[in-house]
Amino acid sequence: MDTLIFGGLLATWLVLYRRRGRTVLLVCWWVVIAAVGVLLSHHITSSLGLGLSY
Repeated sequence: MDTLIFGGLLATWLVLYRRRGRTVLLVCWWVVIAAVGVLLSHHITSSLGLGLSY
């Protein structure tokens, strides 16, 4: 998940560096946030399935 977040920050930096539109920047952020949310929910549910508690 850290790699995904770093990749999202790198993509954001590239969008800013190339001076693309604000829409492209927002789309990059929403894609990264959605992917992190899906991976986090998968991580939490798989840990609970193993009988682990927090």
